[in-house]
Amino acid sequence: MIQLHFDKLYSGERLKEHCQTAIPFPKGKLFSADGLKVIQNDTCYPSQYQVTSRWEDGSIRWLHLRFLADLPSNKACDCFLLLPEEKSAATEVPTATNQLLPSSLSGKEALTVSTGALRFTVAAHSSQLLWDVKQTLSDCDYSSYHFPLPLLMEETSSPEAPLRYDTELLSWKVLEHGPLLTILEAEALLRPQTTLSSLQKELRAQLRLTAYAGKPWLEMEYRLMNTTEDELHIASLTWSLTDTCDSQTLPAPVRTCAAHSNYQTQFHTSDCGESMSQLIDSQLLLYEANEHFAEVFYGTLFCDRSTQTEGLCATVFQGQQNYPKAVEASSKGLCISLVPQCEDKVSMESGMARCQRVLLHFHAPDEELASLNNRSTIYQMPDRCHLAPEIFHQAEVFEDVFPSQKDPNFEKVLSLRADGHSRCYGMMNWGDSPDPGYTMQGRGGNEPVWTNNEYDYPHACYLLYARTGIRRFLDYGLVAADHWMDVDVCHYSKDPLLLGGQWEHTNRHCKNGHMYCSHEWVEGLLDTWHFTGNPRALETALGIGENVLRLLDTPMFHQKGGINARETGWALRTLVALYKETGDEKWLQKCDWIVGHFTEWKEEYGQWLSPYLDNVAIHVVFMISIAVGSLMRYYRIRPNQHIKDMIVDAVDDMVENCMLDDGTFYYKELPSLSRTGTNTLILEALQNAYELTGNVDYLKTGLVTFQNALKSGGKSFVSGKKHIGDAIINQGDGTKNFAQSFLPLALYYKAASDNRLL
Repeated sequence: MIQLHFDKLYSGERLKEHCQTAIPFPKGKLFSADGLKVIQNDTCYPSQYQVTSRWEDGSIRWLHLRFLADLPSNKACDCFLLLPEEKSAATEVPTATNQLLPSSLSGKEALTVSTGALRFTVAAHSSQLLWDVKQTLSDCDYSSYHFPLPLLMEETSSPEAPLRYDTELLSWKVLEHGPLLTILEAEALLRPQTTLSSLQKELRAQLRLTAYAGKPWLEMEYRLMNTTEDELHIASLTWSLTDTCDSQTLPAPVRTCAAHSNYQTQFHTSDCGESMSQLIDSQLLLYEANEHFAEVFYGTLFCDRSTQTEGLCATVFQGQQNYPKAVEASSKGLCISLVPQCEDKVSMESGMARCQRVLLHFHAPDEELASLNNRSTIYQMPDRCHLAPEIFHQAEVFEDVFPSQKDPNFEKVLSLRADGHSRCYGMMNWGDSPDPGYTMQGRGGNEPVWTNNEYDYPHACYLLYARTGIRRFLDYGLVAADHWMDVDVCHYSKDPLLLGGQWEHTNRHCKNGHMYCSHEWVEGLLDTWHFTGNPRALETALGIGENVLRLLDTPMFHQKGGINARETGWALRTLVALYKETGDEKWLQKCDWIVGHFTEWKEEYGQWLSPYLDNVAIHVVFMISIAVGSLMRYYRIRPNQHIKDMIVDAVDDMVENCMLDDGTFYYKELPSLSRTGTNTLILEALQNAYELTGNVDYLKTGLVTFQNALKSGGKSFVSGKKHIGDAIINQGDGTKNFAQSFLPLALYYKAASDNRLL
């Protein structure tokens, strides 16, 4: 029995609320998910699951679970997952039948979804997104509504004449379907309405629809990709849901509302169909106070239109964080501006993508605004259950960052480092933050240098969530991973050495950017696949892996000493992670070659030295530590004495040659650079050597470095905002600091505390 704990959250009860979580299992524990049950208060609730990863023996490693729960008002509560062998006399609760039916529409291939509360049809090669929409709970018919595809307008040299795009929707596919939920996805092609050959080009988009059993709401995801060589300057991106009913026959009165919240919701309403709108722009955000951890919640943004026969409400997910955004309700319908025509401009570099989400709530005409606001707010901050850290620890799906005892001061430092990053609002920036060091060095010219998830920030967040159960750390990872999948990866390029890869930190996320094995990670994306069940995360990780393989075939990796340990070290970490996830041996084909490269390198220089000046090769502690940590990951799945000896020898070499008199390790081995190093990666290397040898002296060597790291913990709250380019940037660290330091600190703390050194 596994406890699924919900913290107290909302003041109203949520009956048969749709919930989801990820469950890890130890190797050999569970081979089939058939017979799993979710129990709450002696009641068995419906569930839906998919196995996202298996161990080598075929047993389940990760299970993504969807289930219903009755969540009480102003109280915490628990559900329990019962394994197939565990017996229960719980009463089963029926759920609305969630059906997916083949259909036809004007000769087009179509699918009809019926959730027991909502019914709609989608069709291939259609000019509309939705057809024949009916809300069956209140018998509301939306046949007079027109649900087109979002409309993209591109800026031109003439501001009065933007370029309009036509969208061709291709066939639909089923991503997930079960008793609780259906997810459909379609590809779309966007072509400009022009006869000018100079403007002939093609963009791509993905559209997803998620329908929930028994609920009258539907989520739409629109993911635009710039699949051209040029920068895309968006004039507007709007989704207009229009009631085509003749205005003279429209039942009166018509209630319109536009609303947004920070603390309490501000409603702008009319009872006679007047146009009500709300714009979220840089000026509003710059001067609006907000004390939330914005990855968890900032506020909400929605519009609503209600007649005497039906109502329709649209909420933009994290609209403030992804500004600019606008919503409008009028007698004609709703207009959701994913990019409104305003002073704040949105541009997409070649190869970029960005996903935006909207919840459509089909409701009865007399539904109160308070009820709509309630659902809109819950959409922004859904209930999330969490597991006890022991579940993750016992499953051994993560690195062992689970100490037998926790020191409150150390836990505080980890939280402060995680919380202290800068929050940066803006559609292309949300989920990332600039690195102050890189920016001050001038690497971006006069622009901020974005971190681009360097050192795998989401993976660190998920690990901290697993060891604490604190919800915001999960949300940090989810938001950063969304940005990573869209903006930090190259989705289009004629250069195979760029396609699918992760951009190194740079300005505008990819402006004048490069792909290096030393700046491509996948573990956080694989975690995201497990925690969300979103196949896009797995696909992105596999694409990064393919890019790494192509880079490793380039000439620079086939000369001894021509590169530093960081390049092949991070590549090894990525390839091992993909092998562990998929079991596909192809990811290991380069690993033995990398190990051989390290061997040759050591023979060439005597140790892992990095070329620096034309006539100097030096110790660089953090780069050697990366190589050690990556080799250790490979050793755990392919143990052999040679790798063990290389790791221990490299750590011995650093202890002997790279330590200063104050007990710390220097930055780099040059008179001009041999200052005290603050990089914590050496702690992971020392822990690795201890793990291989059992020699506690390795841990003792890192005590001063560890204590210094505790003294330099981050700040949980940041202050001050600036409007720079297309972003509102809160002051604070980049995400690199926490991403780089968490795992070394947590691994070292676990080993040192278990040996009573702290």
